[in-house]
Amino acid sequence: MPKYAYKCKECDHAFEAVHGMFMKLRNCDECGTDGSLFRIPSASFTANMPSKDDKPGQIVKDFIEEAREEVQKEKERMKEGLDK
Repeated sequence: MPKYAYKCKECDHAFEAVHGMFMKLRNCDECGTDGSLFRIPSASFTANMPSKDDKPGQIVKDFIEEAREEVQKEKERMKEGLDK
């Protein structure tokens, strides 16, 4: 079952609850106010999956090349900092 985050509009009590996706909590157990809970939206996890046309070896090569470029840029930034 999914985990949902809730917060009370009255007392600002926040908590997480595990329940079915069609169930919605409404009443705060902390302050006892009816209908004061609202569900806090959460970001869903998405992964960028390679397409079926991408070859595993090419994906690795692309990653290595991007990492090399990032390392080179960081080296240049560090070098500029030492020159000052």
